Amino acid sequence: MKLKEILEIPNVRYFLMFRCSYFARFYYPIFTLLYLDYGLSLSQFAMLNVIWAATIVISEVPSGAFADTLGRKKLVVLSSFIMFIEIAMIAFVPTGNTTLVFGVFLINRILSGLAMSLASGADEALAYDTLKEQGKESAWPQVLQVQLRIASTVGIIVTLVGAAMYDVHFMANLYQLVGLPAPENTRDLMRIPVYATLLVAVVAIYAALNMREEKTSFTSNNSRCETLSASLKLTFSAGKWVLSTPYVLFIMLYYSLFEHTSRMFLTMDSQYYRSIDIPILYFGFIGAGISVVKIILAGHSRRLAERMEPKAFIAIMGLATMVSYYWISLGWSIYGVIPALILIFIIMTMNIFVSYHLNKKTESHNRATVLSFKGLMFNLGYGFIGALYAYYYKLISQNYSTEEIERNISFLDSLSAFFYYFTLLFLLISLYFFIKNKRNKVFE
Repeated sequence: MKLKEILEIPNVRYFLMFRCSYFARFYYPIFTLLYLDYGLSLSQFAMLNVIWAATIVISEVPSGAFADTLGRKKLVVLSSFIMFIEIAMIAFVPTGNTTLVFGVFLINRILSGLAMSLASGADEALAYDTLKEQGKESAWPQVLQVQLRIASTVGIIVTLVGAAMYDVHFMANLYQLVGLPAPENTRDLMRIPVYATLLVAVVAIYAALNMREEKTSFTSNNSRCETLSASLKLTFSAGKWVLSTPYVLFIMLYYSLFEHTSRMFLTMDSQYYRSIDIPILYFGFIGAGISVVKIILAGHSRRLAERMEPKAFIAIMGLATMVSYYWISLGWSIYGVIPALILIFIIMTMNIFVSYHLNKKTESHNRATVLSFKGLMFNLGYGFIGALYAYYYKLISQNYSTEEIERNISFLDSLSAFFYYFTLLFLLISLYFFIKNKRNKVFE
């Protein structure tokens, strides 16, 4: 299918709009720095992300089951409104009282996790089933490729503007141009990227409201108790199917490992870039460069995901990820950006690979539920590594002086843990795969 044909399908068009606006957050280029400027510590930042992941773990699969029973559109719409509220909270929270700030960010992380889990699987299932009804489900990888390219194009603008909004020298010139007093530090600027994201959240609400869903047999006639019962039954049956289907189970296990490890690192990428002496203004150019790489390589990612034999695909991606984490642990200035770019490509390709194989193996009636299990496994891993890293960083930082911590020496030294963590779990999962595959072929 051509781009024009894809965009002519309303549900697919609004799915693309929803996904692109939902993740177009101007504070992402300076995510860690933003939290630190609000008065939180690096350990608190890591723990808040553990709480975010735990919220998704608790709500992910039930929300997927409710999407398959109550209706997928309802959950996508609810997700968009909750997203608006959680961003508004940090946009307007007063600073000065660190306990209050931490409490507000705690609620923000819970709401953010809930919003993420409500949309997870439901938006994708709406778009995929629309294609399937028209006999065009084979075009799904192309839709994902288009999504990557549009999201990356939007990402170029968001990262460049977001980083510029946080650069004191750039904003000082802009303030003086319009006759305002120049900001003295990043704390004077920290709310601006959040305000911009709040405006984009309105676009996500618009896209969610315009999605359409065919009524299912569950949607209109059943009582709440019957719907709840059907949702729970669907959750358990989908979970049983995932665990008893090695093909799906191993795809999810490998996906979770790749995704949660890299996401944990990339959540802190602004702190990493600052630690290797890259100016804040350049964060936007790095983000824009990443988006350009995504646009250029999206087609290669799709072809790899569709055509490469799964075992070879996972082995190559695993080796590339190990090399990337080892390179990151060296803390090289400038050249340290390259392994971060490699990780981005690996995540992009892995997401297409997983979505392609899962949707191909899953029946329509429980697609959102099964896709929610994918999110569940990722967030279990993300919560685990977040708690582990928060404890590990707090432990090793005791061996450094305040000056060394401020110079990010302790942070750079903590990054070697990512290499050891990923390598160990990759080898353990691969050993489990080898044992299972010897009895019965997993990937046929």
